[in-house]
Amino acid sequence: MAWSVLPMHVQAQGEGGEEALALEGPDDEEPLDSLSLGYADGGRLEHPFALHDSEVLHAARSNRYGTRELVGLLERAASAVDRAAPGSRLVVGNLSAEQGGHLFPHESHQSGRDADVGFYALAEDGTPRPQAIMQRVAPDGGMRRGEQSFRFDDARNWELVVAFVDDPMAETQYVIVAPHIRERLLAYARDSGADADQIRRVELVTVPMRGSESHDDHFHVRIYCSVGDRPQCLDRPPLHPWYYGTPSPDAVAAARAADVLRAAALRRRQQEARQAELALQQGRVNEARREADRARVLRADGTRQLQAERVRAMRLSQDERRALRELQRQEKEIQREAMAAESGERGRAAALEGDSRRWFQSERRRAERLRAALRRQQADDRRRATRQKAQARRDTQRAEAQRRAERRRAEALMKKGERILRESQKAAQRRMNSP
Repeated sequence: MAWSVLPMHVQAQGEGGEEALALEGPDDEEPLDSLSLGYADGGRLEHPFALHDSEVLHAARSNRYGTRELVGLLERAASAVDRAAPGSRLVVGNLSAEQGGHLFPHESHQSGRDADVGFYALAEDGTPRPQAIMQRVAPDGGMRRGEQSFRFDDARNWELVVAFVDDPMAETQYVIVAPHIRERLLAYARDSGADADQIRRVELVTVPMRGSESHDDHFHVRIYCSVGDRPQCLDRPPLHPWYYGTPSPDAVAAARAADVLRAAALRRRQQEARQAELALQQGRVNEARREADRARVLRADGTRQLQAERVRAMRLSQDERRALRELQRQEKEIQREAMAAESGERGRAAALEGDSRRWFQSERRRAERLRAALRRQQADDRRRATRQKAQARRDTQRAEAQRRAERRRAEALMKKGERILRESQKAAQRRMNSP
């Protein structure tokens, strides 16, 4: 059975009736954490979380299912932008289908780790447009929607991308966007004096790749597999410096145990919020029905109408007070759970950072040893080559000396032969001249 952040099948029996709300799934079944299987462009999704609307976020597509890490990343990023610019509302397009798999027309979006996210925009007069939009951005930053004109909001979109790369609960691999938008964001960051480390991380996750040009109307966000989902979940390069790497079985088991607890708490909070929302909707329907009934009765009797309105006002006041107390109780409980979860995540992040630092140090030492061995090998090769060259020069010199000696011997023999020939000729001449 698939679970979502909010119950996936909640309905009121009848149209506006007061019957009990039905929630699919047995009450005694433990909620499971999401599981991303395979690659982002060739996988599927189990026990998904669904992304739902809130004050800071609007899910614009029915394919709104993802891993707990991706859904949480989107919610936290939207909240971060809202804190920086109150009133902002993020628009999110496709995530994955409820069970993952191919999602037309995308090549990826198959295992719950991809999301299409709209851009924040400014109105023509420069005031921030509250809700983000998915519209093409021209090289000069202009945007059009029908007859309306907007401009790309550098400040809020930079806050959004920084929230993606700085998030402590999810490891962002890509924020795919058209190259001219990427350069616009990086130029804004440098001009505004943004942190150099943040700029470097944004440069890494937004490096242009195949298909970047078509992402001129939205961001495409992808996260790495969570530790608890490995090794069933698979990542492809690039593997950025913050990528945790291949975890040990003990680390995977510990991460899965922690993920189940976080998933249960998150599902419970979202379920309570959804039930409260449904109860509020049901109350509005019931109130509308009661208003219609009262109107029919009160039209016949003005006195009874006045009395009924007084009773209704008193009842509404009491209901509002009870609802306010219940809301305050839920908010305090959510704050306590959030503080506990944040403390646990800080500890986990510190442990992961320590493991990563030790691994990098080990790799650095190993690389230094390899470089030293290579330098020694190169020095030995140079010495060997020098000896061989010297030996070759000596052999050449010996051969040349032998050739010179042979020439001298040959010249001496030739001179001796010529001398003997001259002497024999002289002797013959003397014999001929003697009587």
